[in-house]
Amino acid sequence: MIRNEALRTTNYTLASLNSGPQISAPVGAALKRMAPLLKDEKGLVALAFAGMLITSASSLLGPAIIGRTVDLYIRTGDFRGVLVSAAILLGVYLCGLVASYVQTRAMGTVGRAVLFNLRNSLFTKLQSLPLAFFNLNKAGDLISRINNDTDKLNMVFAQSLVQLVGNLFMMAGAAIFLLALNLRLGVAALLPAIGVLIFTKAISGWVKNKNLKSLQSLGGMSAEIQESLGNFKVIVAFNRLDYFREKFKEANETNFTASLAGGIASGVFMPVYGLAFNVAQLIVLAYGLYLIAAGALTVGLLIGFLLYVNSFYMPLRQLAALWSSFQLALAAFDRISEVLVLESNMPILPESRERSEPAALLEFKNVRFSYIGGSQEVLRNATFRLQRGKTYALVGPTGGGKTTTASLMARLYDPVAGRVFLNGRDIRSYSPEERANKIGFILQEPFMFTGTIRDNVLYGNDEFRKYSDDQLVALLTERNVGGLLSRFEQGIQTKVTSTGDAISLGQKQIIAFMRAVLRDPEILILDEATANIDTVTEQQLGEILDKLPASTTKVIIAHRLNTIANADEILFINAGEITPAGSMEHALDMLMHGKRVS
Repeated sequence: MIRNEALRTTNYTLASLNSGPQISAPVGAALKRMAPLLKDEKGLVALAFAGMLITSASSLLGPAIIGRTVDLYIRTGDFRGVLVSAAILLGVYLCGLVASYVQTRAMGTVGRAVLFNLRNSLFTKLQSLPLAFFNLNKAGDLISRINNDTDKLNMVFAQSLVQLVGNLFMMAGAAIFLLALNLRLGVAALLPAIGVLIFTKAISGWVKNKNLKSLQSLGGMSAEIQESLGNFKVIVAFNRLDYFREKFKEANETNFTASLAGGIASGVFMPVYGLAFNVAQLIVLAYGLYLIAAGALTVGLLIGFLLYVNSFYMPLRQLAALWSSFQLALAAFDRISEVLVLESNMPILPESRERSEPAALLEFKNVRFSYIGGSQEVLRNATFRLQRGKTYALVGPTGGGKTTTASLMARLYDPVAGRVFLNGRDIRSYSPEERANKIGFILQEPFMFTGTIRDNVLYGNDEFRKYSDDQLVALLTERNVGGLLSRFEQGIQTKVTSTGDAISLGQKQIIAFMRAVLRDPEILILDEATANIDTVTEQQLGEILDKLPASTTKVIIAHRLNTIANADEILFINAGEITPAGSMEHALDMLMHGKRVS
């Protein structure tokens, strides 16, 4: 099978979104990757860090003031000195309180801004990816990345990041005070922290992987929910509630197991850090009493020492919770980054010198195509031309490649090999806007957007958005589709939902027909566009098609013989080959006696 190397690499990337967890870069590298998310919020981040420094400094000054008060004023009974120290301590703590409020407010704003921008970036990136990507990845998992995973990052930026840095600053300051007050006692007090650091470094990768599995299982469960609710009508019609209930149960059990493992992994830090704190207090108390007895330490210094031990190890205990959420956020960021780093394998190419026959509106030249992961080629060396103003019918057995051929015409996919030309140019050199204006595509199952018929008709026709309802109806009438509005009780303001339950499938086809015709395309592709429409409406649509500009080329995929009877040329598509069928009788003969799809 022939494959383009660049396409193969990109397709592998697109297909690997739901792969198993891998240990990623160290925390420092991950933070460096996350830093660009804050580039537009530098002022607020600087304000938050200034607040954090003031808060931490006020907390570090407290034990020094308390220890000095004990030795200088309480032991000597100087009540006035105690009051002055208490006032100073109150002022320090009030400054810390104000700074803490500023820090919390600033980072809360930063977190929301990052969440907003990140979700926009993710959604914009998804819109830039080719159709093949969505064939390979479940919508529910992508929704989970946009909603749940970004929220995990928001929690880090809004709360954990500054707290994490603040606690590290507190620990560094407390350690300096401990060593400055008494070097030997300070070293003894910090010994348990060394064991904690070794333990943390050893299991951080394991904790992150457990959290990544938890997020992936949550995405899988979201995908199951989306699939079940999106096809609920079919589920009820075939009475398969039990089947989907069982599938959801399996997904829920998988998520429960993964979430439980992630929770246990995240919770392992807290008891270890708590144990280190208790051991450090015992060491300081025992060794401190010994030093007091030896005359090498005062009671005030011991009290200050115990307070600084608390200032060192309490942030360390808080880091246990923060570190767990940080590992969860890193796992979420990995899943988000998997999408953000993707590049479309359908780039816009510079216009090349190679051009097709000028008279041909659209040309396939030695086109080969197979779907990603497919075991066979859908098209092999397909070569044909479409002339302006003619009507072409694509016929063939189910699975023969008719819709695939139409999709390649509209560049929903790119060929694996060969070229597709539009107006003599490689179709890959057109921007999406140019291509959409030239090619209209009416799908077999058109999608409706929640809103009104007006909203749906104007989708892709932005130049008419300023038109009033009367002007838009007049324009539709001018394009010979205004009469179709009589099929709807409230005309152009009839309400429509994305599920389309309020209108019939045939009515959805009519809306899609109006949407495509309004664009006045050079090529109009109809993929079984009249399959769900009554005979009278089909005749109306046929008359509208006949009234399209003489230069409009129509490509019709249909199984009804009356739909393709008036085609200028019939192309028979089967087993990867496209063959001119000639007459209707010849096409029927090929359908009845042609080779089966291999």
